Amino acid sequence: MANPIDYITYLKDNGKIPDEVHISLKNTKKLGYEILTLTPDNYDIPPHHCGFRHIKEITMPKIMKLYYENKIDGFFIAEGDLYIDNDFNYKTFLENNYKYPTWLCYKKITKNYIVGNFLLYFPKEYILEFNKLLQNQKRLIYSDRFFTKLVKTNWLKIVDKSKGNELEHYSNVIGKVRKGIKLID
Repeated sequence: MANPIDYITYLKDNGKIPDEVHISLKNTKKLGYEILTLTPDNYDIPPHHCGFRHIKEITMPKIMKLYYENKIDGFFIAEGDLYIDNDFNYKTFLENNYKYPTWLCYKKITKNYIVGNFLLYFPKEYILEFNKLLQNQKRLIYSDRFFTKLVKTNWLKIVDKSKGNELEHYSNVIGKVRKGIKLID
């Protein structure tokens, strides 16, 4: 397990994982990435805070265990609506030799904010520091606001052009369908 991906996902009211997650997983596996076992959350908090809380309380304990067992070289965080571009397979990722925490897939960069933390990568050398940054953030916030802050302090790099996009899906945060890539599983 070199650089596994942990997916941020949740259970719908019917107890099932959203459809777009299955499409995303299929595409991500096809591109050669390794995915950790899904651990969907079921938080009873405003939906815009769930992603950050998931990373802090679910993703990082899984990653820290693998880190201390010396089983990873780094890791990815992915949102469940991620669709990685076909030309950014795992081999291409390795060839790029990312040495710093890097935001790889996003929706857009505005003047003050980066929208969509679809895929981020953290090399092993930065895992402890990243975990500390997460734990020091006591108040729940939008996860992309947290990552935007890290970009502004130059702790997190961002690629010039996103390596992916989002699948069209119903968003609990905005309460309607978010436009994106339309695919059928």
